[in-house]
Amino acid sequence: MKISCRNRAELSMLLVALIWGTTFVLVKSALSDIGPFLFLGLRFLIAFGVIALLSYRSLIHIQFSTLAAGSLLGVFLFIGYIFQTVGLKYTTSSNAGFITGVNVVLVLIIYAILYRIRPAATTILTVVMAIIGLYFMSFQADTLTLSYGDLLVLVCAVAFALHIVFVDRYSHQHNPVAITAVQILFVGVVCLIIGLLYEPWPDHFTPNAVNAILITSVLATSLAFLLQNAMQKYSTPTRFAVILTMEPVFAALAGYLWAGEILSPRALAGAGLILLSMLVSIFSRPGKKQPKKSAAAEPNVIKAHSYLNKLIKD
Repeated sequence: MKISCRNRAELSMLLVALIWGTTFVLVKSALSDIGPFLFLGLRFLIAFGVIALLSYRSLIHIQFSTLAAGSLLGVFLFIGYIFQTVGLKYTTSSNAGFITGVNVVLVLIIYAILYRIRPAATTILTVVMAIIGLYFMSFQADTLTLSYGDLLVLVCAVAFALHIVFVDRYSHQHNPVAITAVQILFVGVVCLIIGLLYEPWPDHFTPNAVNAILITSVLATSLAFLLQNAMQKYSTPTRFAVILTMEPVFAALAGYLWAGEILSPRALAGAGLILLSMLVSIFSRPGKKQPKKSAAAEPNVIKAHSYLNKLIKD
């Protein structure tokens, strides 16, 4: 049976979602052998090298404005990945996958605040579902205290949401490959400097560390970025975004199969609510009766979520 271009593109993105989901387990395992800053520094610098090698024409005549905008976006990316990676030391890969996905919902809140837009009913619904889901996954039944690891990953989700907002503001002004490469290089350089200053260099690199660094840099970053750029034209942003919601599902499956992580019925209910809130966010649309200015200020959640994912999402 002949596979159409659209089916090939969507299968490629399903493969990317699988890679991103399974890397949560790989990273969590690697952190027992290498510090989080050194890990991220090596990962992002290798990823930058691969992208620069394959797309060097986009970087030859890079402008200062692209360097400035990319560095600003890199700050949010840096915060997101540091909190996510450190958080993985204290929580499960399953929880990290679903809580990171909350960034899709947080984008709607941030845009409503920045542009003073009254939240739509669907926005309020997604926020409520995400909060309840987060409570079921991360809070004990008899306390309102969020677990430490999940709190760190939640900060990561906020940083990723801010990154999406500023990507939506700046990315259209610059070459997409160039501004993405700058962000990757920024995170890699900053993380490596901090890692060299404050973390011990490993006596030897274990197979766990090497595999995690290579897979996350080459497959989960460079390959994912190139695949999405090449395949986006054969499908729609909505279909791609729906496929990408499989990432936390794959993270949970990988955690169960490779790390023995088991979600309790309570946690499963929370994960389901978070996943549902992501899907509702993706299919949300601005109201037709909004003022012209407000409609223009509404976030293109699908496009922005897709852009974030194509960068380097674990």
